[in-house]
Amino acid sequence: MVPEAEHQRTPLVSVIIPSLDGHRNGAVPRLLESVRRQTFQDFEVHVVKGVSPQGRAINRGADMARGEILLILDDDSEVADETVFAALVETLRKNPTVGMAGASIVVAPDATPFQRRAAAQFPRFQTPVVDTITDSDLACHGCCAFPRKVFEEVGREREDILRGLDPDLRVRLRAAGYRVVLVPHARIYHPMPDGWRNLVRIFFRNGYGSAYARRFRPDSVYETHEALHDATFRPRTSLVYRLARFPLRLLKALARGRFMRFIAYTSYAFGYGWGLFTAREMDRAS
Repeated sequence: MVPEAEHQRTPLVSVIIPSLDGHRNGAVPRLLESVRRQTFQDFEVHVVKGVSPQGRAINRGADMARGEILLILDDDSEVADETVFAALVETLRKNPTVGMAGASIVVAPDATPFQRRAAAQFPRFQTPVVDTITDSDLACHGCCAFPRKVFEEVGREREDILRGLDPDLRVRLRAAGYRVVLVPHARIYHPMPDGWRNLVRIFFRNGYGSAYARRFRPDSVYETHEALHDATFRPRTSLVYRLARFPLRLLKALARGRFMRFIAYTSYAFGYGWGLFTAREMDRAS
């Protein structure tokens, strides 16, 4: 979707929203309304419908984009205030070493009690709002912006993985010498699943996608970090290390009373196992 007025000139920013149906139970209209309220208005909007996986949808949006800055939004997110776009653009224009400028994820005012409890147990869904530009692994596709030339330089989004776009792109950006940062006072709402069924389904899907990547695209498998600062973070660890750590994570979740986290991790493990089984069947069929 490109506003009619934008056809008359080239915008500075191209907003790309990948969405399977362009609606997502009302989330996309709410997102677009929050976009329309931005104080920064030099942008066009592309809602990329019915294209998967997500990396291919974002690349399709980049093909249509005319702006020199690409701003990606998940279709179930919502911009928390009117100054987010301005803050992202200012950070990129004043800091040429920044390759990815992201917004912090905060809990929405209308979040359900279940979503609030879940966000408290998963730090990537309740990230600190920073006062200064902060190098962090917590920047993500929920809301982030790139200079278009940097996006092209690092090879765009991968189209051959089901999950894990965020860590893969962050690693490639840093390898090319660019910073991945959270932007001061930039906030979005990106809700946790509401209810046990949705929570289990999401983490099962993530586990399946991780197994697929491990089997067919092992070069795309990276860690994600839950702390704000990334100075000691190692994005690549061995499979043996990850397998040995997993039961410890389950025990730690139980010991701390984080039962949502325990159930989510267990669901992830079942999804991972199903993904490995499916991969073997695919190998046999071929």
